[in-house]
Amino acid sequence: MGAPPGYRPSAWVHLLHQLPRADFQLRPVPSVFAPQEQEYQQALLLVAALAGLGLGLSLIFIAVYLIRFCCCRPPEPPGSKIPSPGGGCVTWSCIVALLAGWCWRRWRGWARR
Repeated sequence: MGAPPGYRPSAWVHLLHQLPRADFQLRPVPSVFAPQEQEYQQALLLVAALAGLGLGLSLIFIAVYLIRFCCCRPPEPPGSKIPSPGGGCVTWSCIVALLAGWCWRRWRGWARR
């Protein structure tokens, strides 16, 4: 199975194909494309798990930053009439939560097909 005519893989493709592959016991797996073999499937799952871990950590850091930015402000002095900046934090948090729920529901529906 060759590449289509005129296709030139990007630098990311070359970089990812040069990464060493390992199964769950961290034994090296050959770079031959063999999706039926259990070791190859484990190597793909390990790479996907590492990517998912990176995504999860970045989302946690973003959530902590947003919570700190939105909710941890010094109290306003009594009698101040100046509106606080970022007053729509609750609104934006609700919008993000609704979009995340909608995306999750769409993905679950797509994954069941």
